[in-house]
Amino acid sequence: MRQLVLLATWTLLGTLLIATGAYLVIPSRNAHGNPWREREMASCILSDSAEVKLYQGDAKASAAAWYSVTHNPNGLEPERQILYRYRSPGLYDLVCDSAGVIIQTDGEPITISTAQARQLRQWPPGDRPLRLWRWLVGGALILAGGTLLWFLRPRRGD
Repeated sequence: MRQLVLLATWTLLGTLLIATGAYLVIPSRNAHGNPWREREMASCILSDSAEVKLYQGDAKASAAAWYSVTHNPNGLEPERQILYRYRSPGLYDLVCDSAGVIIQTDGEPITISTAQARQLRQWPPGDRPLRLWRWLVGGALILAGGTLLWFLRPRRGD
């Protein structure tokens, strides 16, 4: 019985290592902010059929609200953050027209053309060290979990 409990525990640990590593390696829609803490405030469709969404993030009492604008083209490309703003001035609404998207703020509205929105999908080069770190740690966790599960596999004669 003790061996069965140990086997189940180590198998669970190996599976959790793989799942955590995969979570780190698979990219999120946001370069900044937490997508699970965001609620959609507005959306519209650009002239190239891509959907643009405005989200407001809430970290509860620990921090101020943030705002994300994402771009989601038709097809297999994932939704990606194209604009991020922390604190004020807040983003309140967005409207799509033939030229692009107009984002309403407390001050001057932000205008992003359809071509600019497509370009902004490529995250800034400043995120590369963080992305590399996530890949290295995630890959190491997946490798550790896979190795653990490999050694726990049933063998002939067991």
